[in-house]
Amino acid sequence: MKQMRERQRVERAEAAEGMRAGDERFLLARDRGPERALIRNYIDARRTVGTWFFGGALIVLIGSTVQNKQIQLASNLLWALLALAVIVDSVLIARTVKKLVKERFPKSDQRIGALQFYGVMRGLTFRRMRVPKPQVDLGQKV
Repeated sequence: MKQMRERQRVERAEAAEGMRAGDERFLLARDRGPERALIRNYIDARRTVGTWFFGGALIVLIGSTVQNKQIQLASNLLWALLALAVIVDSVLIARTVKKLVKERFPKSDQRIGALQFYGVMRGLTFRRMRVPKPQVDLGQKV
């Protein structure tokens, strides 16, 4: 039993490291395929509003608890601007994902809506928390 548990622990660690590194053998089904690799690289090569959203949300949270009406108003305005920026950025990501997939994979059998959702969700995640890890640098041409 001890040997089996140790072997399983080693296998799980290897699989987790392979998944973080982007090894196709260890990726979850949601991350597999050349279309999703393209989307990951596109999102990872650009700055997205979603990565700044949570920092802004923290500022809004703190600002809304202050007992000053002007700070609360500024906090609510910041919240609205952040939400609008995330929506606009998400629409732009979805449009670009659709265009990229149709250009590079014209015979793809993946649903475009699912690929767009994948791109938007990856764009909302902090760069350091993305799994698999980004394979491209910021600003790199994809």
